[in-house]
Amino acid sequence: MPELDQAFARRTTLPSALQPVSVASNGLKPGSLRRIKILAGLSDAQLGKLLQFMELQSLRQWSVVVKQGEPGDAMHLILERELRVRTMSGGKETILATFGPGDFLGEMSLFDHGPRSADVVANADSTTLKLSTVAFNRLMLEAPDLAAPFLQATARTMAARIRANNKRLDRVTQQFRASGN
Repeated sequence: MPELDQAFARRTTLPSALQPVSVASNGLKPGSLRRIKILAGLSDAQLGKLLQFMELQSLRQWSVVVKQGEPGDAMHLILERELRVRTMSGGKETILATFGPGDFLGEMSLFDHGPRSADVVANADSTTLKLSTVAFNRLMLEAPDLAAPFLQATARTMAARIRANNKRLDRVTQQFRASGN
């Protein structure tokens, strides 16, 4: 389609300091990424290309990966161990969710760059793949044929999470009404 060719012809080159670190050289095989649910339908070639836009992160137990209130700048795909999403109020922690291998979090930052709604903390020494907003924008420009299935799978998971949260909210609302309040 000529319209798309024109739109994607205006590619920009990022300064070398902003280039994502390729994880392909770290011995991570593209096929091993299929354990991440949103990547399960991609071919080895697509996964290999996607790896070029990601950074491998080793996280120490108790490290804060994402800080509530800070601008969102990346999503994280969990390869090993476990991360928890929490809020702090009055010095008390409320755990909102726990994510393990195959899950992802922080995806909203790819779209709105808004402030993080919660902290994310490593429950154990963990490994993630980080897709920064800069790398995501490069992915959309340089590989739209790869960005499309990635976005579609991400959107499906986001929709499922919203539906599950709506059901939980409905149950809580019903319990509150049943208690006479």
